[in-house]
Parts: sequence; C-alpha cells; structure tokens
Amino acid sequence: MALSLQDGTFVWQKVAKALAGANPGVSQPFRELKTYIATQLGNPQLQFIPFTAEQITTAGGFAAADAPATLYAIYAKGRRTTGTTSAFFQVFAQANNTASTTLIIDGTRFKAAGQVYSSIYPSGKAVETAITIASDTTVAGDTESSAADAADGFIIVGAA
Repeated sequence: MALSLQDGTFVWQKVAKALAGANPGVSQPFRELKTYIATQLGNPQLQFIPFTAEQITTAGGFAAADAPATLYAIYAKGRRTTGTTSAFFQVFAQANNTASTTLIIDGTRFKAAGQVYSSIYPSGKAVETAITIASDTTVAGDTESSAADAADGFIIVGAA
C-alpha cells in the first residue's frame, strides 16, 4: 500500500476510535505520543494503517507500506478467546515476511486470550524499504498463523 499521509488531527481521531474502551495503560501512551509529535516534531503528516488478522495471516503478510517510512507506533489486539497455540506477530522492514530475522522491526508472541501489544517510537523508527505485518507459527517463519490466533490492530507512520 502506498503512503497516503494526512494531517495528524485526522490520524489521532482514528486512533482514539480504535482505542475506545482500551485499558488506560495502553491508550494513555498514545495520547502522550500525540502530544509529543505535535509539540516536538512539528506535527508532521501521518498515516493510520489498520490491519486485520485475516490480512496478516495471508501468504507473505500484509504489505502495510511499500515505500520508505517512519514508524511511530504499533497496536495489536489478539483475537484468541480460547486455546494456547502461539502466533508470532511481527513487523518487517521489507515488502514481505520471507523468513529473515534480521529484517524484523518489532514483534511479540500472542498466546493468551485478550492479549494486547503496543510499541511506541516517540522520535520515529526509520524503515528504509517497506513495512509488512505478519503472523506466523514461528519467528520469521513462512507458515502463517490462523486468523483465530492472530491479531487486529494498526500502525502509525509518517514520511521517511
């Protein structure tokens, strides 16, 4: 997906809607990030990129951005309601999730029901090529998790 940046005000409205009802321990850092980006980074243009468990469990993962970008935040909420099969949620600095641990930007293992994961980069994390989000049965694996074990969420990016 090509970057389609817009005024941060619109992005933060989408973030607030996506985090409605979320634990304050998760939502408050996003409010702090909003303030920091607006006051310290000159309120740059941003993009809110949502993803679903179905998208990130397709072969090659979900191509969230096909261009260099700056990653500011990741949020993922596991779908699992029962079971204990591990799903490795990963964000890659490349156009797909071809098995390469050296290109993993961030990630975690989803195993418990109700698990939530977030990661924030206040000054942004440079991604030189592209961003792909995937959920696999092993770290940097090529076997996709089932959507029932994966997560839904979003990332926030800006220009490179």
